[in-house]
Amino acid sequence: MISQRIRQARTIAGLSQDEVVRALGGRSVPLTKAALSKYERGASVPRASLLKQLGEVLRVPAEYFLREPGVSIAWIAFRKRAAVGSREQDRVKAVALERVEAYVRLRERLTHESAAAFPKGFPFATLDDAEAAAHRLREAWGLDDLPIESMTDLIEDREGIVVELEGSEDAVDGLAGLANGCHAVVVVDPAVEDDRKRFTLAHELGHLVMDKEAVSDPAVEERLANRFASAFLVPKEIAVKELGAKRTSLSFEELKILKMKHGLSMQAWIYRARDCGIIDDRHFRFLFDQMSRLGMRRKEPVAYKGRERPQRFMQMVLRALAEGMMSRKEALDLCPQIGPALTGGDEGRSRASDLRALPSDQRDVLLARAAECLAGHYETDPELAAFDAFDEDSEGGHA
Repeated sequence: MISQRIRQARTIAGLSQDEVVRALGGRSVPLTKAALSKYERGASVPRASLLKQLGEVLRVPAEYFLREPGVSIAWIAFRKRAAVGSREQDRVKAVALERVEAYVRLRERLTHESAAAFPKGFPFATLDDAEAAAHRLREAWGLDDLPIESMTDLIEDREGIVVELEGSEDAVDGLAGLANGCHAVVVVDPAVEDDRKRFTLAHELGHLVMDKEAVSDPAVEERLANRFASAFLVPKEIAVKELGAKRTSLSFEELKILKMKHGLSMQAWIYRARDCGIIDDRHFRFLFDQMSRLGMRRKEPVAYKGRERPQRFMQMVLRALAEGMMSRKEALDLCPQIGPALTGGDEGRSRASDLRALPSDQRDVLLARAAECLAGHYETDPELAAFDAFDEDSEGGHA
């Protein structure tokens, strides 16, 4: 447990073992690289005093090292950029694992129900299979023929976890896996456009259901996942309904409308029209030539704005806080972005005269919130208590 946590924290911090040793040396804490390596392998156990120093260097609370790992992720799709080294790849996966662990721990505190297993039985190895698999997954998830309003909401409502990681697009082309066999995990960069994000999420779902044993060529995998994504976002029946069964020409104006309606880029719609046999290869090439000539391939003339931000974890944190299952400090540590939601407009009413002027029910809410906030400074964190116990038990450990 401790060995895994030390390695995970170091990986997330993006530091090598040599860099950690140097940072500790700057704090007058002597430690060799060989000793740190032993700690990470589990061949030796560091004293609690050293864990505290490691926590400060790696920017995690000392009790972090005592948390039992509760999640195992089978990474099914990890496509990295050519220039990205192994350290950055490991960091992305470690950050995702930490976020998923926090989600699963909180979910277990809020409900005793087991998460439903991720749908299986839809493997595909050909383009036609990909179309069929997308149709079957839509059926399994109870989707009708209407456009999917939010891919993020859809995945979260089906026990999936969407992890936002700034700059992840610069490191990986795609990252998806299954946590504990039931939670689909997809890493996305929050900075990308919503239509690209929707396609990425659907693309990664394709990798999760693809028959990996039957497809060994990475280029073929990508084509299959792209076809799955297009078919999942816009099934053939919908494409035919929107465009007609056979067309000799498509206009960019109607593609703009369809992009805004379905959250699928204009370029992806051109591919979808060809894949569904609505247009032929000649017109397909003509449309892309026109888009290139008009500069529309780099930046399409309309921008789709959807609701592609994960909300489930924040909602769970706020629920746990409202039900008294965690302190305000713990809630903010888990989800710093809830800060504005906690303060709201209360700060302007902090004076005693303003407080007395409030209705009694509102005043009680504010007083309770203030008491909870202050209690966070005095309450003993259970994990800190566990750490103190570990400190006593580790006197015979190795420094």
